[in-house]
Amino acid sequence: MLERFINSVFGRDLKPQDRMLRIVLLIGGALSLFGIIECAVLVDVSVVFITLAILLIAMTGAIYAIFKSKNLGLATIIVGIIVVVLSFPCMFYMSGGINGGATVWFVLSLFYVFMMYSGKRLAFFLILSLGVDIFTYVTAYNHPEFVVPLPSERAAYTDSFFSVFAVGIAVGVIFKFQVQLYEKEREITNAQKEELKKIGSSKNEFFANISHEIRTPINTIVGLNEMILRETPEGETREYARNIQNASRLLLNLVNDILDLSQIESKRMEIVPIEYHTKDLFENLVNMTQIRMQEKKLEFQVDIDQNLPSILVGDEMRLKQVILNMLSNAIKYTKEGSVTLSARGEILRGGDLLLKVSVADTGIGIRKEDLEHLYEAFERVDKKKNVGIEGSGLGLAISKQLMNLMGGEITVDSIYTKGSIFTISLKQRIVDATPLGRVQFLEKKNEAELLYYQQSFEAPEARVLIVDDNEISAMVTSRLLKETKIQVDVVNSGTECLKRTKEKYYHVILMDYMMPKINGVDTLKELRRQENGLCREASVIILTANVLNDARQLCYDNGFDGYLEKPIEAMKLEAEILKLLPEEIVEYRMISSEEVERKKQIQQISRGKKKKIYITTDCVCDLPEELLDQYDIKMQHLYIKTERGRFADTREIDADNLAQFLTGKEFRVHSEGVTVEEYQEFFAERLTKAEDVIHISMAAHVGRVYQAAVQAARGFDHVHVIDSGQISGGEGLIVLYAAQMALEGKGVTEICEAVERSKGRIGSTFLLPTSRALYMNGHTDAVTAKLCDAFKIRPVLTMSQSKLIMIGTRRGKLESAWKRCIRYHLRRRRKIDSDVVVITHAGCSVKQQELLREEVLKCIPFKKVYIHKASFSCACTAGLESIGIAYYTKN
Repeated sequence: MLERFINSVFGRDLKPQDRMLRIVLLIGGALSLFGIIECAVLVDVSVVFITLAILLIAMTGAIYAIFKSKNLGLATIIVGIIVVVLSFPCMFYMSGGINGGATVWFVLSLFYVFMMYSGKRLAFFLILSLGVDIFTYVTAYNHPEFVVPLPSERAAYTDSFFSVFAVGIAVGVIFKFQVQLYEKEREITNAQKEELKKIGSSKNEFFANISHEIRTPINTIVGLNEMILRETPEGETREYARNIQNASRLLLNLVNDILDLSQIESKRMEIVPIEYHTKDLFENLVNMTQIRMQEKKLEFQVDIDQNLPSILVGDEMRLKQVILNMLSNAIKYTKEGSVTLSARGEILRGGDLLLKVSVADTGIGIRKEDLEHLYEAFERVDKKKNVGIEGSGLGLAISKQLMNLMGGEITVDSIYTKGSIFTISLKQRIVDATPLGRVQFLEKKNEAELLYYQQSFEAPEARVLIVDDNEISAMVTSRLLKETKIQVDVVNSGTECLKRTKEKYYHVILMDYMMPKINGVDTLKELRRQENGLCREASVIILTANVLNDARQLCYDNGFDGYLEKPIEAMKLEAEILKLLPEEIVEYRMISSEEVERKKQIQQISRGKKKKIYITTDCVCDLPEELLDQYDIKMQHLYIKTERGRFADTREIDADNLAQFLTGKEFRVHSEGVTVEEYQEFFAERLTKAEDVIHISMAAHVGRVYQAAVQAARGFDHVHVIDSGQISGGEGLIVLYAAQMALEGKGVTEICEAVERSKGRIGSTFLLPTSRALYMNGHTDAVTAKLCDAFKIRPVLTMSQSKLIMIGTRRGKLESAWKRCIRYHLRRRRKIDSDVVVITHAGCSVKQQELLREEVLKCIPFKKVYIHKASFSCACTAGLESIGIAYYTKN
């Protein structure tokens, strides 16, 4: 019964707040009962008996609510209202007021409020409690007749002592309970952590064992299948064998991916930086990939910067794994066209190298809505279209995690149905800064040739001992060495190995790692100290199906001379043995014509070093050609739709042509924005020549161009779109500012932040000759336009919060209106930056342009004055003989 009661109060299935409330209610009930006894024995019962009885009833009701109906919220509210509003104020009035012990109970009520409530309820009950306390004190002070005095000084002392004792005990018990509750939870949490560690350790051990168990039969399948391919001339049988080979590799890749993901999730994946040669890295990548390119008839382009340092420090194995994942995905999702592997480097301030490797393809691309799921494990985007693609969907998830572990990042730029570019960036330490030079691929036999076995050497005098407890696995390894004419012996245990090495000398010993009684490591130790042993100095290669993160390093630490993973691949086996055989007993084979032919299929390209940042904009920025060329600013042209077709603004048609499309009532022409697809093509083209693109768009609320650019940029991690908040010359000034920063070598983030700050400094004014253009573009009604034309009222506009708004008018002759407008808007000379001003016009004569220049310089002697005709799109909005002035205000 007692145990059941304790579990009902302290059981772990209850929430901490629930347990706390139960102990509070029990303590409150006990204190109420004790108070009634105190009143009966030491004080006048009639004084506070009723209040304490009500409090006891409330506590009992709350206990019933929480134990029976399990309504925690209702119980806390009942107790809160009765304690705060009723019981404690009544005790104050009925037990001597400020001279009694009731004042101490107000502290307990506040303690209860803070302990039991949170959020809005805490705020409500805190305000209620403070309000009731203030009301009680103020009322007692102003109306002392409301307070029932205690019958004697002895009663006052007794009541005060009881209150201090009761409240102190209550707070102490609650605090002690809270500490014990915390300690208990901490112990349970620590125990759970230890349990999780054990589970993680057993999980890792399980994966190591399952890796061995799965890889061993796969080794047999792959090895025997290799022998079928070598020895069977029949075409149909060879086709079956090739299918088995492909399925085996797919299964092996799946096992590797799951093991890697398991290690990453259990935080057991370690990054092991070592020195590596960049030449070897890229040679291996190309050699391991080109056969699959050839099978799918894809063009393989390689663009490796010849200035990359020769030797770097990093985790070469994991770096290679990430790049191979990118290459494999590119091949899988590309039906025709090409795959391009590129590598560039940037020397950082501390002397390290920022290595950037990208893989571009002409495949199916990625939809914008799928990009957020791209790096999720076991997730394949666009499943309907990719239903025939093999693989687990783990490659990119693992690559993302590995890049995070190495302190790098992986990004993607993609156009759906057109292709993708995956780029990794990570810092590597430079050991030898000697330039890499031009890499000659496929000069050596390598992993790629595993798909089409070709004997790499012959060594009839070489002697090799295979030590493997699995007879089939040992037989497969032996058969794989058949073409090399090596003399091969096989034993089935470490004990037999030690016995055989006393009888015969072997150049190389292939030792299985996991064997009963005495494993590979222990056998090697015994071999090295074997008395009268003939192979104490022989080279020993470990054969293991355990490919977890530290397996390779552990093997080398234990003194092995080589390392081979199961399933054993013929060319890797031959290459590992070849490294350890004396040169005098090896007969090398000449390179075949097939190798030469495959070498030709790799197209080495050199696009030169990419720009760091491309600044792009829309053609409505109205900058002169010489500035666009000087800063290498690329423009996306808007389009003009006419009766004779569609033309690219500023490239195929300009504002000088506007008059021929103007009738009495309307323009027979209108501007068209750029589609999302056109922007995607534009950005993709720029990214072939730059690492990042910052696109500064025309004001978001003037047209739909900005929205289209933003939507297109969602498919690119390296495209950044900024709303300039301007059109024409104002937009041009912002573009120039960004281009100057890019030329100075500033970074993307720094430029984007600076551009955002500079937007508030642009001052721009437009004077329209008539309201006709505003009417034709729907910015005003016909009556207003006619009245303005009748009285020669010319609208003045400006850009505000990315919108074009009218701020005034000018009357009189056109040139006179120009002058007054310029003088008015350039009148605050001290607030205007005199560095540069851009004047745009639509169809003004040379004489009129000179007039505008002179008038502007009269007001402020600008150092640079650029006069340029507006784009056709701007001219359509403003009309012929309209002008615009843009400048910077001072900070």
